[in-house]
Amino acid sequence: MSAIVYMNALKTGTDRFEEFKAQLPLPVARARRGIGGYVTIDFGEQCGIDAITGEQQFDWHLWIYMCDWDLKKGDARILWRRESDNALAGAVLQQLNGEVLEAVDYAAEDDCFAFRFSGGYSLHVDPDFFDYDGEDDLFMLFHGGDGYALNYSPRRRFYRAA
Repeated sequence: MSAIVYMNALKTGTDRFEEFKAQLPLPVARARRGIGGYVTIDFGEQCGIDAITGEQQFDWHLWIYMCDWDLKKGDARILWRRESDNALAGAVLQQLNGEVLEAVDYAAEDDCFAFRFSGGYSLHVDPDFFDYDGEDDLFMLFHGGDGYALNYSPRRRFYRAA
């Protein structure tokens, strides 16, 4: 007797990014400044506690790093990566808490992203080729319980990282 096992073909990174976008709108649960100029944003509902840090986890976790980014409200830039005052950066990013991620625009020709939130906020992410290499990721997107990250770099585009 033999068994036939059907396995789904692995989805591409672009497919996974489209799946994330299809779940929008998503509420911002926590936005904060990471180490240096990094930004982390959690979306969705609570889905457990991190075993190492003891912090609350959410459905989605976006880690923006190794790139240039600007946070705008309307047409005014209210924060950018090179902001030196971490307390100010933290306070400004907290303004996103309770807002909703409504859309993500992606321009493949220049590797730029715009994360658009309610309240007139938008987070613009683009490569910084003066300080980084094209292999460097602009962001990592984690989905609770999946055990992988969806990364994006200008050279590799969307790809799945372990």
